[in-house]
Amino acid sequence: RKMNSDTPLSMCSQCQSFKPPLSHHCRICNRCVSRMDHHCPWMNNCVGAGNLKHFILFLIYTWLCNCMALSLLAWNYFFCVSEQCTFTTLLIQLSRITSILSTGSLLFTSSMIMNVTYGVMTGIGTIDRLKKKALDTMLLSEEEPILLKEIFGIAGYHTWFFPIDPVFENYDRVMGFSTTQRLLREQMKEKESGSGASSGSVSPYGNGSGTGGSYYDDASAYNV
Repeated sequence: RKMNSDTPLSMCSQCQSFKPPLSHHCRICNRCVSRMDHHCPWMNNCVGAGNLKHFILFLIYTWLCNCMALSLLAWNYFFCVSEQCTFTTLLIQLSRITSILSTGSLLFTSSMIMNVTYGVMTGIGTIDRLKKKALDTMLLSEEEPILLKEIFGIAGYHTWFFPIDPVFENYDRVMGFSTTQRLLREQMKEKESGSGASSGSVSPYGNGSGTGGSYYDDASAYNV
């Protein structure tokens, strides 16, 4: 979502502090989470801006493991003709249980992957999407797609598939600015950049990403 200086800054009634844009308060975690999607019981944590990469990798790893388990069961059960592939009654029952669990997990992770993909493409998280559908305001959404570098970082494509923390180009912007002062500062920079471009002058703040590129101080309080 593009920052608008006319938009009032919201406060969290639970934390009694500034609420970053697109964030929500989680009653289970008892804190506000930047760009919160939902609270995941499988990860025992909220899914937000700081750990969306880990959640996506968790779904992909689980999906691949289910596919491998079903493939091995199918190969050994239907295509193996050697004497070592004889299935006893116990093995048959275990194979059936494993097949049911793997199939259910495969369908569930597939639906979650599609849900996350839709959220990335539209920029609307699960909680916001449910609220907008309830109020019938989906067509009025102003959210923008989430850039892949704001999920997997800028460390390189080879780090995307490893469960390591991403390095963001602009930590403040990804986390939604943790204080009102930092948000107001960024809004003023965008205003000055816009006025400088219209008058032919160059803003002293560059492209609005900060004087030194990124900020790495107290914004980590909203990392999930």
